[in-house]
Amino acid sequence: MAQKRKDRRQQAVDDPKEELRLQEYIFLWTFLLMVLLLVSLYLQINPIVPAAAGVVLVVSTIALYVKYREFYAVRDRGQRTWCSVLSMYASLLLTLGCAYYYSQHEKLTDEYALVFLFGFLFFTYMAYRTLSRSMVVGNKRVRVKR
Repeated sequence: MAQKRKDRRQQAVDDPKEELRLQEYIFLWTFLLMVLLLVSLYLQINPIVPAAAGVVLVVSTIALYVKYREFYAVRDRGQRTWCSVLSMYASLLLTLGCAYYYSQHEKLTDEYALVFLFGFLFFTYMAYRTLSRSMVVGNKRVRVKR
């Protein structure tokens, strides 16, 4: 019975439209949570909101990785998606570090918030370009165990 579910999941992921939809879902969900985290830190709302956003971000990333680990490992789109998620995490850490360092000397204004948001997007792009050369190897052939 577990094998049937695994076969059905593999068939669903083999469809290019389903792959694309899954890739979009994972990327946009992670991106939305990261921007929410950045905005909640900038607005300095109740400290519970950024903490909750961070926990939801990490837990959802782990859950998506566990659920779709075969997609991440075997399929080209999955490798690109995982590479972009890792790039966004690296960019988030770098952006938060830069914003923290800057906020020690100056008050964050709206203009600087936009600069840091642009920095987050730029760092994500540069990290993806760097990581993708070694992480994305294309579709892998996997022998099905019976």
